[in-house]
Amino acid sequence: MKKLILTLSLGLIAGFAISQSAPQQRQRDGRGQGGGNPIYRALDANRDGVISKAEITNAMSALLKLDADKDGKLSSTELGRDNRQGGGGQNRGTQTSSTRGGGGRSSSGGQIVRGIKMPTPLFRTEVPEHIYDIILGKPTKTAVTASVLAYQDLHFRIGVGTEPDALGKTLNIGLLEAGIPKEVLIDGLKAGTQYFYKLQYGKSLTNLNESEVYQFHTSRDKGDSFVFTVQADSHLDFGTEPAVYEQTLKNALASKPDFHFALGDAFFSDKRVRYQDALDQYIAQRYYFGLLCHSAPLFFALGNHDGESGYRDNGRPENIAVWSAKTRNKYIPNPIPNAFYGGNTSVHPEIGLLKNYYAWDWGDAQFIVLDPFWYSGRGGRDGMWAKSLGKKQYDWLKETLENSEASYRFIFLHYLVGGLDNQTRGGVNIANLYEWGGKNSSNEDEWAVKRPGWEKPIHQLLVQHNVSIVFHGHDHLYAKEELDGVIYQEVPQPGHRSGNTRSAGSYGYDQRNVIGSSGHVRVAVTNSEVKVEYVKTRVGGTELTVSQRRYVADSYSVKSLNIKP
Repeated sequence: MKKLILTLSLGLIAGFAISQSAPQQRQRDGRGQGGGNPIYRALDANRDGVISKAEITNAMSALLKLDADKDGKLSSTELGRDNRQGGGGQNRGTQTSSTRGGGGRSSSGGQIVRGIKMPTPLFRTEVPEHIYDIILGKPTKTAVTASVLAYQDLHFRIGVGTEPDALGKTLNIGLLEAGIPKEVLIDGLKAGTQYFYKLQYGKSLTNLNESEVYQFHTSRDKGDSFVFTVQADSHLDFGTEPAVYEQTLKNALASKPDFHFALGDAFFSDKRVRYQDALDQYIAQRYYFGLLCHSAPLFFALGNHDGESGYRDNGRPENIAVWSAKTRNKYIPNPIPNAFYGGNTSVHPEIGLLKNYYAWDWGDAQFIVLDPFWYSGRGGRDGMWAKSLGKKQYDWLKETLENSEASYRFIFLHYLVGGLDNQTRGGVNIANLYEWGGKNSSNEDEWAVKRPGWEKPIHQLLVQHNVSIVFHGHDHLYAKEELDGVIYQEVPQPGHRSGNTRSAGSYGYDQRNVIGSSGHVRVAVTNSEVKVEYVKTRVGGTELTVSQRRYVADSYSVKSLNIKP
């Protein structure tokens, strides 16, 4: 095995060097190196298009990661020879709930799947069989939306009330066809009120089963205390351990949050040769989100692997950006602009409302979700200045901050706009760069030239308006940083099997202040302070108690703007 890996490494490195002229252009375009070949990607760990001395030294351990079945050999499938573009590389015979009548779904099921551009061709989209899942979304003063997806043709009702054993209001949903989600508006509610509900379902209305009792809360009044939770980069790829992800969501549920944020990289449509094969990822994520979001409305922020990059929208009725947005909007109930939510009012000709950026107030806090993908270019001559919120979203952000009197202001997005390279890794170390900070990589201020007519870089805008915390993902670890009074909170993965911090230094973080995944961030808001906790997840045998499956690895507090130091 060692001789095979050494021979492969030397041969591939030589071939890699010979083919540098074309890959350099691909790097500038943001397409990376090595095409869809997992061996190239395994060796070129930092994706800079050059295999360094350190990466050559690490070649053996890098290639061992391709040994998916751990048999000590690299098969042709593991070496990517079955991972070719075209009709022969698709997911044949794969079934999801949309292609078969009911029950649970399993697409990869731990098998080697064709047509996946991954270091090891495996997605963890297998989930337990279940009859339905439900995700709440779009809570307001007087309503909440329930997205219900059944895996059999079933009749549904919802009972709602302010006491768990007295659900006086009944909504008749009707017959749901298997595999087709339906959004149900539960309205006529009171503001600032805890509600309970349960589903009734069956083949006919005369013989109905009942779910457990779930709950939700309508919008909070100023001065009210509440909790919200945050996760990022759930992936469902070869690094995900389903038991860890499930436990993280159960741990979040135990805090009874008013809502839950997922900061992107959940659907991975850009990781498939045929992007439509990512449908099983959307459906599997519904199962996971449903473990928590039946009682905590979900707010989703786009990630770089969710397929919704604007430069991929080529104007045709069907492309990866359009398909990914339409699929997300079908399965995830993000808010639209109305009397309660602000957001993107532009209508895409194929998609309608994108539901990609939005904001609202809740209690003493303002929440703003941003999209750094739909309005970013591929690079080229503009380099990292090509990454952008776009002028309309920037102006909307500025106006939204200016019009708020909230004591706390929270920003949520997958990664900062800009960065040292197309990987866009880091937090405060890149906050001075490009659209986020105004300078180029040589520390020269280019703001006026690159963004004429824009008031100031994003970070300065956040400082001016006393933003409390920027929650961002992408780097797969926990790190709390601060710059000019703004906290930059990197959010860990919820389900990685063995989170580590080895990449922290190369991403620009102070390795003394980072903690590995997995877990979630819990935020408790009161009228005097916000308490942030990193709740790490622990899994094991039955010997672990419920409380032992979660522990606080780090915490800190942020004072209200109304509290004088």
